[in-house]
Amino acid sequence: MSLWINGEWRPGRGPGFSKQDPVNLKVVWQGEAADAGQVAEAVAAARQAFPAWARLPFAARQAIVEKFAALLEASKAELTAMIGAETGKPRWEAAGEVTAMINKVAISVKAYHVRTGEQHSDLPDGAATLRHRPHGVLAVFGPYNFPGHLPNGHIVPALLAGNTVVFKPSELTPCSGEAVVKLWQQAGLPAGVLNLVQGGRKPARRSAVRRISTGCCLPAAQPPVSSASPAGRAAAEDPRAGDGRQ
Repeated sequence: MSLWINGEWRPGRGPGFSKQDPVNLKVVWQGEAADAGQVAEAVAAARQAFPAWARLPFAARQAIVEKFAALLEASKAELTAMIGAETGKPRWEAAGEVTAMINKVAISVKAYHVRTGEQHSDLPDGAATLRHRPHGVLAVFGPYNFPGHLPNGHIVPALLAGNTVVFKPSELTPCSGEAVVKLWQQAGLPAGVLNLVQGGRKPARRSAVRRISTGCCLPAAQPPVSSASPAGRAAAEDPRAGDGRQ
């Protein structure tokens, strides 16, 4: 069962593929890719889940995200080993990636209150209130070099802000992506709020995806990004930025 769509684990209907540890060549994951119909089902599930998730009080969304952080902390050794096995990273670097994932939660909660929420201003002839709304359905494409940290940097703030997500890990790191989604499942995310599709690059549905986020560099991200809805937005890593900012 390699896909998680609308709160259910299911096999992909696309071609099978596997992932080997680049050091010892042992198979660490095998499963099936999603076909185009299953990608559409994942987007539809995220779109259906969006209104209720967006209406949920921020404190309730925050509680689920903070439970996810606690589960990351409890699973740090296992996730570190998994990232290392898939990417060939040394253990210290993989452990640092998991630590960054945990820290991202507190950073995102603080950023939400700084950048969003409600702002009230008194005017000479009345008052003004500024409110921010979530985008809707976001597609997150994960890279192979930081399979946990980079997609986590998009997923956590997106969920906190009331968006729903379709997540496609790199086909080179499917195991890490699956493991992270299982932690979100344990944290209590409602069905459809986060969906996992595995496999190669699939175009986003123009009618439903409001934003595409990717940890890939701009040239590699161009095909999925260019398929985003004209009304939506896209974000990619710029290799020209020396600090790796998104």
